[in-house]
Amino acid sequence: IQFTNDDRQRADQYKQNAARRAVLGDSADLEEYLESLEMEAYVSTFDAVGRSRIAQLINKTNQFNLTTKRYSESVIEEFESDLSIVDLQIRLRDRYGDNGMVCVVIGKESNQTLVIDTWLMSCRVLNRRVEEMVLNLLVGIARQRKLHCIIGTYIATEKNGIVSDLYSRLGFQLQSESSEGTHWYLE
Repeated sequence: IQFTNDDRQRADQYKQNAARRAVLGDSADLEEYLESLEMEAYVSTFDAVGRSRIAQLINKTNQFNLTTKRYSESVIEEFESDLSIVDLQIRLRDRYGDNGMVCVVIGKESNQTLVIDTWLMSCRVLNRRVEEMVLNLLVGIARQRKLHCIIGTYIATEKNGIVSDLYSRLGFQLQSESSEGTHWYLE
């Protein structure tokens, strides 16, 4: 386990979240609040700089984690050079400061389909509509690669119930249900 730069900034991030909560209480509605944050997302593919934090998030995030698959740094490094893999690391800044890396997505191209293998986000940015931005990115990538469909799986655990309806909220259609989870598709 490594101590990352995001870990070093954790105390400051808690203070910034307190300031954000105060503004939320003063806002007339959620849209006004989100606009007041002046959020900026920084999206990139996996790289050596972010690898430790990516592995850390993959191996410790439980609540906003659709499949709770776990990967080592060496596997993450392999993803970086695999052209069939869609790998995204997303950082979020706002007027109160840097939230650090808040989202990791791993998708696999298969039979003209983008299959979402891993999608997780830090609970620090829940209700900020980051998941909608991520879906827009995935749709753009699928179109660029001339893929016809995006497929996602939700595997229920004791802790990830907050994302049980994520795919349906984002417009995916239920494809199938099994003991291994629910499978969703978006054309």
